[in-house]
Amino acid sequence: MAYIICEPCVDVMDTACVDVCPVDCIHTTEGENQLYINPDECIDCAACEPACPVDAISMESDVPAEWQPFIEINRKFFETFVKPETSESADGEAGTTGRGKEQGIPEEYAQIPEVPDSRLRAPYSLLTMLMQPILGAFSAKFKARLEEMAGNPRVFSAAVSTGINSLINITLYPLVLFFIGIRGQSDGIFTSQGNLMIFLGLIIAITEGVYRFKDEFNSTVEQPRYGAAFYGWFPSLIATPLLIGLRSALVVTPKEERITNPGSVDTGGTLYADDVRERYRRYGMINRMTEMANHYEVEIEFPRWVPSSISKKEHDLPDLMPDYAYEVNLSSPYVPGETSAPASVLTVQTQLDDPRFAPILGRASSFPNGFTNTLPISGQPEDFHATYRNKVLTIIVAKNGSCEALGLEPTVHYAKLKG
Repeated sequence: MAYIICEPCVDVMDTACVDVCPVDCIHTTEGENQLYINPDECIDCAACEPACPVDAISMESDVPAEWQPFIEINRKFFETFVKPETSESADGEAGTTGRGKEQGIPEEYAQIPEVPDSRLRAPYSLLTMLMQPILGAFSAKFKARLEEMAGNPRVFSAAVSTGINSLINITLYPLVLFFIGIRGQSDGIFTSQGNLMIFLGLIIAITEGVYRFKDEFNSTVEQPRYGAAFYGWFPSLIATPLLIGLRSALVVTPKEERITNPGSVDTGGTLYADDVRERYRRYGMINRMTEMANHYEVEIEFPRWVPSSISKKEHDLPDLMPDYAYEVNLSSPYVPGETSAPASVLTVQTQLDDPRFAPILGRASSFPNGFTNTLPISGQPEDFHATYRNKVLTIIVAKNGSCEALGLEPTVHYAKLKG
């Protein structure tokens, strides 16, 4: 919920508020008679309010009734406003327009250090590794939660544990059905009924395994879910809430220096260690493009925590940020036999579609409704591969030809080419 500049600023336009604003969100243009605060940039720090000599600035919810029209006036100003790059003039006037500012990601945003992920405590980590064949029988929700808590695929991987369990079931199901089939018979072990049971066991095990890995065969699914064995459903109903409840006892999170900034993220009473980075994630500013010998690898981090704010409390929002919907486009893909374009453009457009956030999206700087990243790609790419995992979207773009020809390991999942 941003601040609003009201009627006392008209024809005054004192720039004391501009001087104290830490994010440069107060603007005006030639011909205007007042200043305006960009709600998408304002971080609700309140630094401008006491600096104003005419008391023209109020929180949007506190704007007096007679100045309510200025809320709409402020909104309409930014419908067409394009932020210029400002240059300091000799006489110190604010807002002198320089050349148009090009959109891009400042280098310092991409250089922020990684935040260590949480991990299972030592004894539980070893136990989880040894129990993967059994844990693979549990539900997809349980395995996804445990995989996130482990923080290391070598400790626990939903795909690996499910695969091991499926292989065990190819032996287990025929064996169980075989003993059921020969129960009570004394005329030998290998009977026609026993052989039939072995065959049925193999068919059931293979069919179940294919069903559990069905998302791997679906090119439209970005993040596969590995289902449970039929005997794992009931234990999952008990184990999943138990795993969630015991998280604090099972998981250790590396200690990081706690910092306090306007708009910091509050999670259950403890300050999230990387609130500045989290704010950058909401605007798509944490991304990296690495050039390899024959391909590009793009990583874009998505928001993880809902920022602690008045809006969060008013609308009873959760602590964890839901997944964004996203669309990846590659313009000018190479087509054999046709003249190739000098360069292609990879565009990632995101949108927060969760209905719980609908009343506040785009109305406060803490809750943008999404972001767009535009990245130039040289070469002659034909397609791209994308995978979304643990709030990180990874996109592989071949410099020449198709991604299939790269033979990358581990295999990435194909995202349908759009555009």
